[in-house]
Amino acid sequence: MATQIVRTGGSVTVEIPEELLHRANLSVGDPVEWTLTPTGSLALRSPRESDMTEVENGYAEWAQADVEAGLADIEAGRTVSGEAVANWLRSWGTEHELPPPV
Repeated sequence: MATQIVRTGGSVTVEIPEELLHRANLSVGDPVEWTLTPTGSLALRSPRESDMTEVENGYAEWAQADVEAGLADIEAGRTVSGEAVANWLRSWGTEHELPPPV
């Protein structure tokens, strides 16, 4: 079974397979958080965890490096207008999808 996300009105429910909960050392009904890893994938964890995991330890360094790379792009003039990005996103799912702006 895959993780399923269901939106009902103003609420969102996430159904997580029990195998995944078990691997994350969680029980059915426990609150959970999704954490972005340095590789860009998501990790499931309990918000009660007070100790930093190996994934979280590397996250701050990864995020800082990503911000610095973005700032270097801006300083070098490698930017895309917000309007171009918005037009590209609006084209998604249409018969005339635009290529990503560069």
